[in-house]
Amino acid sequence: MAEETSPLNNLDTQGNISPSPTNMAAQGAEGGNRSSSASDMSNIQIDEVVSVPNVEVKHAPFQTQPILRGDLTEEQMKELSEKMRKEQAKKYFSLRDGAFSNAVEECKLYLDDSDGEFLSSWLLSEIDHWDHEKERIILITEKSLCLVKYNFIGLKVDEMKKMPLIKCDKIQVGRFVYPKNTMMMITGYGENSPRCKQSGVRIFLSHHGPSFFQTWNPWSSMPYLSFASHVQSMFVDSPPDISQHGLFTKALIQAITEAREAESNQERLDSFEVVEGELEINVYVGLTAMVYNQSKLGFCKDRGNVFF
Repeated sequence: MAEETSPLNNLDTQGNISPSPTNMAAQGAEGGNRSSSASDMSNIQIDEVVSVPNVEVKHAPFQTQPILRGDLTEEQMKELSEKMRKEQAKKYFSLRDGAFSNAVEECKLYLDDSDGEFLSSWLLSEIDHWDHEKERIILITEKSLCLVKYNFIGLKVDEMKKMPLIKCDKIQVGRFVYPKNTMMMITGYGENSPRCKQSGVRIFLSHHGPSFFQTWNPWSSMPYLSFASHVQSMFVDSPPDISQHGLFTKALIQAITEAREAESNQERLDSFEVVEGELEINVYVGLTAMVYNQSKLGFCKDRGNVFF
């Protein structure tokens, strides 16, 4: 009786078939034909030009380009300029509401009977002999001219200088200029500097000019004081009277005249005159002034996380 073969046995038999040498040779030949055909295809020269359709590429959110809305009208430009000026004005602590009046009240505490009655207060920019522009409060009394360095951030008086009004023997009004033989003018910076377009007043406290040491020492006290209108004139169309050097000059001339008239020893007083002329700033290089004034280091200003 013949033995029956189970289908399962057939599957096992087929699954366990060992590759014969003839099959291995056939597979090797087939693999060789595939590799040779692949190498032949790589050597084929393709002359057909493949055209790529136009595809619109959209930028990612962080790569979006600004949308141009056309030219701004003159009215829109004025509105934008006004907003920028207001934002710049907010950075100056002295221009904030009530800051100046509170500072003046504190400065009055440093006055005494020898100064006489308080007359007026001003907020101006002092221009020193090295062309450094500094924010100053000026008090005019019956007998004294008080120059105050006030810290609008710390709300305190850092320094106060008092000069008798009868010691002021000359007031000169004019435009600030640089000497022609200085680097400021040779490089062209002086001609384009805002300082040369600015007018001011210079108060002489002595007939004698500064010495050589005083001129070259940036911290020395000079025999004169120079003032210009406060920087808020750049941010406000109608700046207050307290920041205008022209009105300050008129008030000072009147106070000096009255103080000299009230002086008992008239023969001991020097002559007093008011003249017009250029206010020369003897700066020969001006590198420190460029950095100092450009950064407004002489003003109490909001500079983010850094204060001077």
